[in-house]
Amino acid sequence: MSSWAERVHRRAADLGNVVTSCGHPGSGTGTTYPYRLEKVKFGVPLEEVCKNNLNIPGPLLVLILKLNKESPNRRDVFRAPGHQGAMKKLIHFLQSGRLVNVDNYSVYTIASVLKKFLRKIPNGIFGLSGEKELFAIIELENELEQCDRLHRLLISLPIYTQHLLVLLFGTFRVIASNAAHAGTGMTSEALGVSVAPSFFQSCVSDGKTARMEDVLKFKVATKIMKHIIDKFATHDLFGRDNYEYYARVTGRILKVQDEWICSFQHPPPPREKLAQQKYALQHSLEAEKTWLQCQCERWGLPSDVASTEN
Repeated sequence: MSSWAERVHRRAADLGNVVTSCGHPGSGTGTTYPYRLEKVKFGVPLEEVCKNNLNIPGPLLVLILKLNKESPNRRDVFRAPGHQGAMKKLIHFLQSGRLVNVDNYSVYTIASVLKKFLRKIPNGIFGLSGEKELFAIIELENELEQCDRLHRLLISLPIYTQHLLVLLFGTFRVIASNAAHAGTGMTSEALGVSVAPSFFQSCVSDGKTARMEDVLKFKVATKIMKHIIDKFATHDLFGRDNYEYYARVTGRILKVQDEWICSFQHPPPPREKLAQQKYALQHSLEAEKTWLQCQCERWGLPSDVASTEN
């Protein structure tokens, strides 16, 4: 596993309790080793996916971070399909809570898996009422009213949904902003066309032949996606807390309404949060130890090697 992948796994551990204890297979001793991660369930409500700590599961977060880092310089990410066999393997690992080496999967495979995860959320990530509201908002002529209603809709969603959306649209924004310079072809409009069906289930036909009504809904859904991507940093759509979360998790700096937002602008944490940070650090170390234990098992080394302290 590369140094970047190791850092990403540790960052995921800092942001959520991604490591859980489970029995060592075949040991017969009942000894527990923290080498399984949170399971990422497909086809269930997002609240059930994030029920352990009311935040994005660590393995899912790692995939998004890889896309945020690498996809801005790759052609046709989110448009070109991933490798079918690799997709099935990655989905199996996510759903079973297996450790995933993201370096073994291309950004195209990861993007396709992420789209499938979103597409299988019952009623869509926005919910049926949220989709209906978005279809009404995009028809408004007044831009200020449009952005204000969009802001109120987004911050009314559960926190874990807000976090997932700000990470996704922040990644889309980076890709679109780099499209002309890198020649990737993934403008905000191209991204909207590619990902709209994963976000808006109401515009996807159940039949084999799309109805004209479905085609028209798809065009509007694409327009909504393009609008949110274009306005991601020019208007306060997601709120300060969510933009700070995005900057903290991705390590990126962004400018929202002429104000720079970056991770190191946070004030020192209050005393009551110190214990939480210490707890997060403990799990970060457990995640690193987990990886070492798995490598020991892989190469047939004694498991106590991973426990050796410097």
